[in-house]
Amino acid sequence: MKKNTCGTHHKGCPPALKCDTAKTKHVDCDAKSWYPYGDVYVPVVLADVKLQANVEADIKLPTPAKEIKMIKKNVSLKQCEALRHPYSEYKVKLYITGVVHKNIQYVDACTGFVRDYSVDVPFTCSDEVKIHHLVEQMKSKKSSLTAEFRFLAKDGHGADRCREGSHTFEYFNEPIDCILKMADVFELDLFKDHDKWGRFTRITEKMDVNLWFKLVQKQEKPVCPPTSYEPCHDGDGDGDEYPEPKTMLDRIKDRVDRLS
Repeated sequence: MKKNTCGTHHKGCPPALKCDTAKTKHVDCDAKSWYPYGDVYVPVVLADVKLQANVEADIKLPTPAKEIKMIKKNVSLKQCEALRHPYSEYKVKLYITGVVHKNIQYVDACTGFVRDYSVDVPFTCSDEVKIHHLVEQMKSKKSSLTAEFRFLAKDGHGADRCREGSHTFEYFNEPIDCILKMADVFELDLFKDHDKWGRFTRITEKMDVNLWFKLVQKQEKPVCPPTSYEPCHDGDGDGDEYPEPKTMLDRIKDRVDRLS
């Protein structure tokens, strides 16, 4: 049994726990290739997106402030996950987590030095948006219970418990990436918790955080001259059943359909 250690923390997705290795008895390979459907395998822009997050937060200053001199803001995304909508081919669900990093400079009296205080304002939101190119995405079936083969026992009275088979598959989808191009913040600051000298220690802020980003997925695409009305390529030239090249996704779907 593997020892469970909880003292090590990984940033991002950690490597899988190592398991025992089986003894392989025999391996034989048979490879085949087709003329590719596409000429390029490139990022395709699915949509340009503007997302607005309405954020309200309280900031506690380390010391009382008489006046805010400057607030410098930097917006960054900590997570941007896009998943094709389960009921619509032309929509994706967005899950956004971001941070507005603020550098606040203020004074606590009429004369003296300027204090500097930095704070992060996190925000999280989700929504769905329309996309303008289809997302290539297939489901996987990794359990033998979904397509199990059972065999008749020698006595003909039931299933052979020492023999069984299955058909499983997992498709590795290209993820949908978010590329943040610009962010702007529209902000209102309310100063609260004043002392007897009129200084405040709490800022309640209301922000419209606007994120401008592109949704991108890597896809295979044909390259045709814009004035050509002929197919980009001839047939596979290998006795293939398709008169024109098919995408790898279409070939995988055909195989799954045949074996289902």
